[in-house]
Amino acid sequence: MLLDRVEVMQAGDRNGNNRIFRRRLSSGREIIGLATENFYGGDWDLGPTWNYWVGPERPFLVDTGRYGMGGKLLAMMGQVGLKGQDLDFVLISHGHEDHDGGLMEIVAKTGVRVKAQALYDRLIRIYPQDAPSSLKEAFSASCWHCFMPESFTQVHCLEYHKKRNELQIESIAESDTFLGEGVQAYHLPGHSPDSLALLIDKEAILVGDIVLPEITPHPSQEAFFKITEKVISPHHRQAQTFYGLKAYLRSLNRLKEIGQEHPHLLVLPGHRLFYNNQWHEIDLRVRVTEVIEHHIQRGGDILTILKDGPRTPEEVARRHFDPKLLKGFGINLAVSEILSHAEFLLSSRDILRQENGSLLGLGSHHFEKIIRDELGM
Repeated sequence: MLLDRVEVMQAGDRNGNNRIFRRRLSSGREIIGLATENFYGGDWDLGPTWNYWVGPERPFLVDTGRYGMGGKLLAMMGQVGLKGQDLDFVLISHGHEDHDGGLMEIVAKTGVRVKAQALYDRLIRIYPQDAPSSLKEAFSASCWHCFMPESFTQVHCLEYHKKRNELQIESIAESDTFLGEGVQAYHLPGHSPDSLALLIDKEAILVGDIVLPEITPHPSQEAFFKITEKVISPHHRQAQTFYGLKAYLRSLNRLKEIGQEHPHLLVLPGHRLFYNNQWHEIDLRVRVTEVIEHHIQRGGDILTILKDGPRTPEEVARRHFDPKLLKGFGINLAVSEILSHAEFLLSSRDILRQENGSLLGLGSHHFEKIIRDELGM
């Protein structure tokens, strides 16, 4: 296994929290993984966020953990002889709070430059005049669609959005981009519209949350595009380019192609790299195929549930998911996943949405042929 060759510098706990490792590539470059706590409670546990220092020449950091973890991450770096002030830049893999939450504190303490995909720079801004409701006026556009209740967001998120809005970002182009010798960024949207994967010396790839071991990242919804369209530049007119299950499946397919081009890549994800006292190594081609098949299976399961008659997205979620995953805010996550699949099934004419919002199955399974034929999977 490729992970057998890592040097564990700090063990952390059984699920990887506070674990630090180093892996030297044959190119001479080093990657140091630093895992920061990321537990929100409940059974939707992603495990810690893995942040990666890449060096030693012109070192940079990929991701910064959730909000409040910036100082902790700098301290972890210091424990293994790394200084935040030596960083050339910080790269954000995508604009979710468990990956960019620590960024503001790191920038405040080090003055480091920040790079991210171009959409990240637009979506982290606060646009009170364009917000979908008065309740969202103090939130950045990336979170206008958030399904968490106001009782949670008003307490936990306002300061995060305010500080993130003040960041200066060096935007990465929307096409594949070289960030320096041996470092290539790929724009792979779907989980998030600004998701990036980073290929290092054709030996390792940092994939953020695009593909994970053990668990399947949830796709966004095409409906989110309608909410953020006002703040995305005018030439972006197609929701499926950046949002939704189709965009995500295309990105997975691109990752699979990268895995075919470079079959021995060390794959470093944003979560679950080490969990339950074991490493979880990813074969990019195999894991991507598994995730694609998972979404095909879920689409089929939804159609099976709808054979008995129309049901609301929440009713479908309660029939599809393990009840333990539906506790607390888990039901919100589950419904969001069902809605992303429902969009695909609507476009493939396998279901209809009724006036009351219920989903009606039409007895067909066109979506699978579209995935396998039209999307080339």
